Formats: sequence, structure tokens, C-alpha cells
Amino acid sequence: METLLIVAVVLIAVGVISQTCVFIAMYLMSRRISGKAETLMNDTRGPLESITSNLKTVSNELAETGKIARAQAEHIQKTATDAGKLLLRPLREYTAIAVGVTAGIRAFFFERKPRETQIAPEQKRKHPAA
Repeated sequence: METLLIVAVVLIAVGVISQTCVFIAMYLMSRRISGKAETLMNDTRGPLESITSNLKTVSNELAETGKIARAQAEHIQKTATDAGKLLLRPLREYTAIAVGVTAGIRAFFFERKPRETQIAPEQKRKHPAA
């Protein structure tokens, strides 16, 4: 019986020693991996900072470009509106003069009274547009 007890104690001691060796190996491996991870983080910190600063610069320049583009669009719209007013006013005046001359020629040569255009009651809308 003593032999069996000695064998059990030896096996338990070998198991405890092997577990201790495994834990020590895991600890050493985790220190080595954490050292590599820290080195990798330090190596990537510089490029990431430069990329971040570049992105901030690009973002600021893009915002400024958007402001300039908006101002230019407003300027173009204002110019187009002014040009339309300048071109359409004389055109309307000439059209009015041509309509007046045409009405005068009709009245002089054909001696008719210009017809008044009236909408017949059945043509009137029941619900005029708002």
C-alpha cells in the first residue's frame, strides 16, 4: 500500500511541476507578444498622426471649397437673373410696340373695331385656380 501512495504522490508532484512549467511558458509568451504589440503600436503611431493631420487639412480645405462654390453659384444665379431682366424688358417693350402698330394698321385699313374677348358663361370655370 505504501508503494501505491508513493506512486500517487510522485504523479501529483509531476502534474504540479508540469502545470507550473506551462504557466511560466504562457507568462513568458504573453510578455513577448505584449512587447511586440507595443512596438507595433509605436511604429504605427507616427504614420497615423500624419494621416490624421492630412485628413483634417483636406477636410478644412474641402469645407472652404464648398463655401467658395456656394458663393460662386449665388453670384451666377444673380447674374443670370439680372441678365434675364435686362434682356426681357426691351423685348417686352418691342413686342408691345409691335402689337400696338398691328392693332393700328388693322383699325386703319380694315376699319373694324377690335373684338373684345369675353369668356362665355359655360366656359368659365366653376372652381377658379387659387
